[in-house]
Amino acid sequence: MANVHVIVIDNTAAYLTALQTEIKNATDDMGNDLQSVARQAAPEKTGNLVKHITVKSSASSGAYQVDLESTAIDPDTGNDYVDRMHNGKYRLGAKSKAKGTASSRIGNFRKRVGPNYLQGSGELAKNGYQAYMEKRVGTVNSRFAE
Repeated sequence: MANVHVIVIDNTAAYLTALQTEIKNATDDMGNDLQSVARQAAPEKTGNLVKHITVKSSASSGAYQVDLESTAIDPDTGNDYVDRMHNGKYRLGAKSKAKGTASSRIGNFRKRVGPNYLQGSGELAKNGYQAYMEKRVGTVNSRFAE
């Protein structure tokens, strides 16, 4: 009679920890990429608008997210400079025109300098960022596949 020994190793906890870490790091990467694209695509005169484009990470309610925002105030008037430059109509100055096209290293998209420099980036990036996240999750899956 043959004896067969089956050993089952439960790697669930290690897998879930690795997956959570990978998702957090990939989400941070995408947030930093969006920030970079927004800074490249933001109209520029003094650099005040570009400097105030920030990215914040949070893990509230069991979901990991990154928020991109800008809080620049026009130093001459005290008005909300972001709203005007993001939503308004205006002509780009020489410094803005010289910036060229913004490009994403992760999302695989390009964006022109000017209006919608914050919001428009996310819409253009969906497919590229989804593929990036799937690749990162796939690396974790392949490490635990046996």
